[in-house]
Amino acid sequence: MDTGRNTNKLEPKIVHRRRQHNTGLRVRRMDHHPGILWYTLNFIYKNLYILGITLLRRKNRMLRRVRLFSNRLRGGFYAVAEKLAFALIGFWHGFIKRVKSPFVRLNNVRTQMRPVIERSRRDGKVPLQAYTQIGYTFSRLVFAVFRTLFNYTVPVLAAILLFVAVRDRLDVEYSVGLAVTYNEQHVGLIQHETVFEDATRILKDRFISEEDIPIVLTPQFTLRELGAGESFLGSDALADRIVTASGGEIEEGFGLFIDGIFLGAYTEFQPLHDELDSIRESYRTGAEGEEVEFVRSVRITERGIFPLSSMRELGEISDQLRGDDPNAPITSYTVEYGDTLSQLTEDLGVSYDRLVALNPQLQNGGLIEGQVLNVPVAQPFMPVKNIRTIVFNEEFPFDVEEVETVAYVRGFRSVSVAGQPGVREVTARVAEVNGVEISRQIEDTRVVVTPVTQRVIVGTNSPANIRSFGAVSSRGFLWPTDGGVITVGLGGYPGHTGVDIPRPHGTPIFASASGTVVRAVHSGVGYGNHVVIDHGNGYTTWYAHASAIHVRVGQQVNQGDVIALIGRTGNATGNHLHFEVRYRGRIMNPAHYLAR
Repeated sequence: MDTGRNTNKLEPKIVHRRRQHNTGLRVRRMDHHPGILWYTLNFIYKNLYILGITLLRRKNRMLRRVRLFSNRLRGGFYAVAEKLAFALIGFWHGFIKRVKSPFVRLNNVRTQMRPVIERSRRDGKVPLQAYTQIGYTFSRLVFAVFRTLFNYTVPVLAAILLFVAVRDRLDVEYSVGLAVTYNEQHVGLIQHETVFEDATRILKDRFISEEDIPIVLTPQFTLRELGAGESFLGSDALADRIVTASGGEIEEGFGLFIDGIFLGAYTEFQPLHDELDSIRESYRTGAEGEEVEFVRSVRITERGIFPLSSMRELGEISDQLRGDDPNAPITSYTVEYGDTLSQLTEDLGVSYDRLVALNPQLQNGGLIEGQVLNVPVAQPFMPVKNIRTIVFNEEFPFDVEEVETVAYVRGFRSVSVAGQPGVREVTARVAEVNGVEISRQIEDTRVVVTPVTQRVIVGTNSPANIRSFGAVSSRGFLWPTDGGVITVGLGGYPGHTGVDIPRPHGTPIFASASGTVVRAVHSGVGYGNHVVIDHGNGYTTWYAHASAIHVRVGQQVNQGDVIALIGRTGNATGNHLHFEVRYRGRIMNPAHYLAR
């Protein structure tokens, strides 16, 4: 083994060709492996270079978009937009320049120090000065980056802090109010004069009689700041303090208001509330889902301070609530013979004083027959509305169907099928006030019995046309249908009691003579649908196998009136009329009674 052989000949020769920069330095090939610092700096440089290229590309892309956007603008707006675009471009150029400048400086220092580092390494020295210069440049790079971020973020943070400070300041409760002095006494602190105006109104509402309302002195307002432990007074609290400062006799209680009118105050809340519930529940009927409520609005105030003259006993309040309404409408009553004042007050449900107050003429004398008096309509002071669900059955009308036919003369109307009304179950929500229904809302309906449509036969033909269908025989009988001949006579087959006249289905059947309908039978066997007419002289005629019957029992018919239509009901093999003539119950030969 030749140990003196140059092993470098087995390795490929690597020639490093680098682009020469205009730095004035000559780049020399490195014949030894670079150190970790060189790799680190090279890695940083490559990534920073890629970042720079990306930023330049984004800058060019933005410039193209700004130019495209600017070209679409016109007029004065175009000029403003163009200036804004140039400002943005300038800002972007400045921003890119500030971002790139530290990295460019670092690249320049690295390029300048590279020959020094290589020369020091060849001489076996450590290039501390070169490393120190690179490190110093890198630290300035980091400082420049942080300084740029600081310059951009500080104004934003300052704006946010300003916004938060202003918002918190606006949320702070205004702590300056009006100190109220009433009747030479400090009452409290309020935020606005309207609080005192509302308190004055509440104060007036706490007196039953206007004569008891004290003269409300003009208060004195002093502007001062809210002290520690103080709070602004509301209208109700201020009213309590004014009542206390007025110097009169006072007592705590709960005020009762009906339709906004003060009735009085009571010392306890629950008895007053229970009394109202008792009045309302007395109107309950026990129906399922029933709602009971007062018609008038009811309000019980919170505990407050009331003048002693406004305090009432529970029984006194109850009598007024359960009594009649003094403001009920007035009607008239005419005095009749035998009427007395005591009887009228009892019958009309009005007191003597109330009746005399409405009719001052009663003070001068008694009642006079024919005298007209003013009397109040009796209605409770606290009307109650009941809302409940009721279920009831009601009839509803049937439909009428008119069937027009040329089988009858004009003006003829006959009910072929009697109509029957239907029955439906109705669920309704009913509202009543003192037992008098005021509204009804239908919630659901269900048909229990389906109505039967009434069918009415209406004639549309001329009487001349009806009479021309046949001739009257010497015995006075008309041919019973429109045309045709007798095909099967009396006794044509065993049990055949009449004659058969075949005609198309629906051909009219005429009354052979005037008389009274004694039978109008709808059947599916034997004669089928058939009509029997009694002519009053012992003769009856029978018309069988009809498809429809247009007369009813007891109806008077004239000769030639249409009574039915040809069909094949019952024991029939085809559409035809089975016609019979009977005299006092005996079967006669119809051919002897009909005209040829």
